[in-house]
Amino acid sequence: MAPSRSRSDAVPLLLLAVVVTATVVALGYRGWGFYQLSLSDRVEHPDFRTLRPSGVLGNGYGWVAALLIVLNLSYLIRRRFGGASLGSMRVWLDLHVGTGLVAATLVSFHSAFQLRTPIATISTVSLALVVLTGLLGRFLYALAPGGVHDELREALAEVDALIPGSRAALAEGIALRPGPSVPANASLLRSLLEVRRWRRATRARAAFIHVSLPPRRTAAVAVRRAADRLIRAAAAEARAAGVTALLRSWRGLHRFFALLMLAAVLLHGGVAWYYGYRWIFE
Repeated sequence: MAPSRSRSDAVPLLLLAVVVTATVVALGYRGWGFYQLSLSDRVEHPDFRTLRPSGVLGNGYGWVAALLIVLNLSYLIRRRFGGASLGSMRVWLDLHVGTGLVAATLVSFHSAFQLRTPIATISTVSLALVVLTGLLGRFLYALAPGGVHDELREALAEVDALIPGSRAALAEGIALRPGPSVPANASLLRSLLEVRRWRRATRARAAFIHVSLPPRRTAAVAVRRAADRLIRAAAAEARAAGVTALLRSWRGLHRFFALLMLAAVLLHGGVAWYYGYRWIFE
């Protein structure tokens, strides 16, 4: 049996968490004594000229974050124009999420946890919105259907092998509790309104399967495992159309915030360059 999608997602997500955590710890350790001071006390700190937003390190954090943001948006190009020869979309998505989180971390340290100009505020808020919508989108991607019909058929066959003759009744009962029929081009509002319906369908299917199979406290271990797999497969099939539509519309919202963030970052970088930070590259 192939590993489940949730298990295959676990390793890259764990690696991503390690990288982001290591970045936070390293940058925090470097400037802990500076960042915990008030704005007025920071002026007297030995690292003030280094870690302030216009300092060598502080400003450098910002430029590295800007570079990561540009690389981060290459995922949109890969998704729109790229082919399979450029690599798996799942790998690109994990890199997209990783570079976004590291960039957000660097922006926080670049600003020294202060927002003193309107451009800096807009850039930070837009980046925060991109990160938030991106993380929610990654969660929806994990729920998105991937061969749900085949998975449901395999789960039904596994149960039938353990409890002969059960497949027909289980398949009929599951079919009588369908998920919502949502068009793929449904609006974000329509997709959100359907969440309640596909959650109700997944609960109804789970309850039906529990009632139709032997009680868990008396069933064999193999039967319990097969029942759990069938419940997961039935739930995935029930929410397939709804999650697909929601993910598509949510991507549109995320893309809008990403373009807004890119414009704010370019403006912020242009202003910083114009007002005297070019010396770093001279």
